[in-house]
Amino acid sequence: MTGAQAQQGVPLDGLKLSDSKDPVSIDAGKMEVRDKEGIIILTGNVSVKQGDIVLRAGRMQVYTAKTNDGADKAKGGIGGLSGAGLNAGGIDKIVVDGKVYLKSGTQVATGDAGTYDAKAQTMVLTGQKVVLSDGDNIASGCKLIANTQSGKAFLESCKGQSGRVSIILAPKDK
Repeated sequence: MTGAQAQQGVPLDGLKLSDSKDPVSIDAGKMEVRDKEGIIILTGNVSVKQGDIVLRAGRMQVYTAKTNDGADKAKGGIGGLSGAGLNAGGIDKIVVDGKVYLKSGTQVATGDAGTYDAKAQTMVLTGQKVVLSDGDNIASGCKLIANTQSGKAFLESCKGQSGRVSIILAPKDK
């Protein structure tokens, strides 16, 4: 791939995170709350579930929204984490690494690391091989950018490789 060639990508449908009122379940080996900094660090097979949404990673850092006086914007919860879920007003950003797994409905995305930006409602997964699957349909590349509100996703190829994403589409039953 030459420097003049653009990075290849493909738009996809997928990864819609809901504004569900379902409870949020968080499991981890350890949790550290840095309340003054607005950071919650979860380590050890972290799993977050809400409805049919599952996010797993080896490590997760949750950055909570703070007001100018340092108070949490979200009321209740732990360290500003409210019960409103991944789109909660109390969360600014979530950073995950260590074999990231994200499931939303029938769709699954995996990668090495990821960042969820609550304001932009965007999840970015990166890695040597990022995979987005829906049943037997599979797309892979090195960077997945998904708008969690609209459900639209964009998969980019790996730099320095053939400059292509790989897609396998299973035929529909007749």
